[in-house]
Amino acid sequence: MNVKTFTFLLILMLLPLLVLSQQKPQYSQYMINNYLLNPAITGIEDYVDIKSGFRNQWTGIDGSPSNFYLSVHTKLSKDKSTSGSNSPSFVGAREPRNIYRKYSTEPHHGIGLLLLHDKIGPFTRIEANVSYAYHVPLTDEIKLAAGASAGVTQHALNGNKLIFANPADAASAGWTVHRPNLRLGMWLYSANFYAGVSASELISNTVSAGDDRGIDINYDNHYFLTAAYKVPVAEKLDVIPSVMLKLLRPLPVSADYNLRAIYDNKLWAGVSYRQNDSFAFLAGITWNQVFDLGYSYDAGVSSLGGVSHEVVLGMRIPNKHKIVCPQNLW
Repeated sequence: MNVKTFTFLLILMLLPLLVLSQQKPQYSQYMINNYLLNPAITGIEDYVDIKSGFRNQWTGIDGSPSNFYLSVHTKLSKDKSTSGSNSPSFVGAREPRNIYRKYSTEPHHGIGLLLLHDKIGPFTRIEANVSYAYHVPLTDEIKLAAGASAGVTQHALNGNKLIFANPADAASAGWTVHRPNLRLGMWLYSANFYAGVSASELISNTVSAGDDRGIDINYDNHYFLTAAYKVPVAEKLDVIPSVMLKLLRPLPVSADYNLRAIYDNKLWAGVSYRQNDSFAFLAGITWNQVFDLGYSYDAGVSSLGGVSHEVVLGMRIPNKHKIVCPQNLW
């Protein structure tokens, strides 16, 4: 069997996986790192925000998807605190709920970096993006940010991961393509709510896998709408319902519904439902107002079923205000 014929048959057999690999990777704990969805988050707080996440999807299935990311973003200017006794001091104390009403944020810039690595069977996707955002206060309590992210995405098929009657065909079966990508977003936020809209894969085009193989990969726009509201229910307990809507034509709009409870701004747990796909159970902890650890367990309800695990590690440096519930996620 020649390489061209084999490649054609391979694409027919793996078409559902190839289509899936073209989509943005899905995460269950995006609500603790909305920067994954919206570049307007860039530099929202007065520290360097570092987060890394790993997701193993549909465990027990050979070639199942796995995802890894590393995100870093920071503010380029400092917060302006109000003068006198109203200036915040959080060292050794629990962060008060009205922290963001005690000091104002001047207009400021933010920059960031996002690296992604996704793998499904023999297919891999590597993405590198730089981002910029500008934040401006609308009132003493409400701020608005707009951001953009640009970078390069690499898609590849590793022929050595495939089995051939003639092993020599493996080397010539692989391919690699590169393309630019662009994301835009806006983020409206305060101490009690946030709402964001973003779009990714804005450079829509069709990329050929090369040569005469007849393999074309289509890239379509992705749109995200996110919102959340924080409800204090006890002295040290907050409940945060949130939702995320995703549109990827020609598919219908899909939705995630989330509910998290946060105790003493240190421990949190919650549940999430991804429409027609999965239920997730989430939990996390913040230590010393610097380090974060989050975990989620997903149980599939679709025809694919399966169980997925996701771990997120985070660090805030330097976190001089001892902020444990940032303005973008609480």
